[in-house]
Amino acid sequence: MQDAEARTTRRWWDTRWFALSAVLLSAVPLLWPALPPLGDLPGHMGRWHIAMALPTSPDLQRYYAYRWALIPNLGMDLLVPALTRLFGFEPATKLAVIAIPMLTVAGLLWTAREVHGRIPPTAIFALPLAYAWPFQFGFVNFALSQALAFCALALWVRLGRQERLVLRAVVFVPIAFALWIAHSFGWGMFGLMAAAAEIARLRCDRRPWIAAFVTVAVRCLPLAVPLIVMIASALHPPPGSDAAGLGAADWFDVPAKALWVASILRDRWMVYDLASLGVLVAILYVAARSPRLGFSAMLGWPALACLAAFAILPRLMMGGAYVDMRMAPAALMLAVIAIAPPASNPTDSVRFAPILAIIGTAFLMIRLAGTTVSFIERSTEQERELAAIPSIPRGAAVLALVSRPCGGVWSDLRRDSLPGMAIVRRDVFTNTQWALAGQQLLRIRYAQAAPFTADPTQLVLPSECAVIGSNFTAAIAHFPRAAFTHVWTLGFPPGAAKAADLRVIWTNGESTLYRVAR
Repeated sequence: MQDAEARTTRRWWDTRWFALSAVLLSAVPLLWPALPPLGDLPGHMGRWHIAMALPTSPDLQRYYAYRWALIPNLGMDLLVPALTRLFGFEPATKLAVIAIPMLTVAGLLWTAREVHGRIPPTAIFALPLAYAWPFQFGFVNFALSQALAFCALALWVRLGRQERLVLRAVVFVPIAFALWIAHSFGWGMFGLMAAAAEIARLRCDRRPWIAAFVTVAVRCLPLAVPLIVMIASALHPPPGSDAAGLGAADWFDVPAKALWVASILRDRWMVYDLASLGVLVAILYVAARSPRLGFSAMLGWPALACLAAFAILPRLMMGGAYVDMRMAPAALMLAVIAIAPPASNPTDSVRFAPILAIIGTAFLMIRLAGTTVSFIERSTEQERELAAIPSIPRGAAVLALVSRPCGGVWSDLRRDSLPGMAIVRRDVFTNTQWALAGQQLLRIRYAQAAPFTADPTQLVLPSECAVIGSNFTAAIAHFPRAAFTHVWTLGFPPGAAKAADLRVIWTNGESTLYRVAR
């Protein structure tokens, strides 16, 4: 009866055409750039290219080794090679990246509809968060897993509402594995959301607390099946793995967590991004204060669970960085879609709901327009740097040194991993790849390049904040000449690298490519 009533009173923002339009519009910012301008993406692309081209590339074989194994960080590592067979590598990467915000928007709208019985007008405000800071950072495996987690949450809620618990238990064993393989943090986030939603449902049915927790533990057991693989891997680690990298560090860093909250919509223009975050805070405040709105416990509890995880988790964990930062946008997304539709009884709600929908749609369009302009500008900036790659011989060994501002700078040129594109296009060695056991399957075999073998040795930060990376002057003076054929300095003008054996072969005035004279 409730579903039939919802269908007869469906408004324009609760129609399939609107949902489809929102999903399609979420792709717009990524349509123009040939290379999606996400921070870590070029580094990931270098790894994916190595995985595919290594068997046929003697140049790559000199520098890298790649051994396939089942690890919880393979979402795009599996998707991009599959699409490459149809579209080619770089177009396949772009298509896979475009799918992430589209899946995120679809998952948010689907989840909101399953919980509320219709899409609330306020849910539109959550959609720009598909381009939140973790995605902008280039955490594409995590972002894909998170997008799939929202879709999975909608299905979890739907099957629970229909009391099809046995079917749900069976179906979610492979779903949990898929989320875990895509990225372990996305799987953990889904388990947290699903458990909190289930507790909320049982408490709404007046189930006692202890009985509710026991019931949830039993119902969520299918989601825990990947733990068997994790325990087995811990008991029998693969050769060369580093157990020390599986620990955790940097707990309860309050200033950093405050920055992550402020950076939820961080992109390019600080005032614009903070004002946009203020809009989301304002809509939550209005929902909390207005008698015509409210929050669904089915989504409010998962939002609080993600918020608690954000507060408790450290920055470094299991070989991954910025672990806590990834939870902040998810908590905000869930909180916004938890806002219940305006009550249908009061006569003023007839006008109130369309006003919210119009404001939300305007907010969505403004954010998408801003992100589109930002990405076009970033694409131009990156292409200006990538113009150096044709001057690099195939199979060269390139020492990359990238000028990196301190963390207080709101926007940067996202060049940290950009030399990874030289791997993609010229089969070279660069010191920009990640090689963390349990996180990547890539291994560096070019030992003569030490200590400039992997990330973050390419980063050069100002002395006042240089806690990682390299010192530019020392690197130029002491890098192993026998190991590298070229030096690529990004953000340093020609002549900054003062060494008699370096010859400038390309420059754009801000970045420079040198050949090492033998």
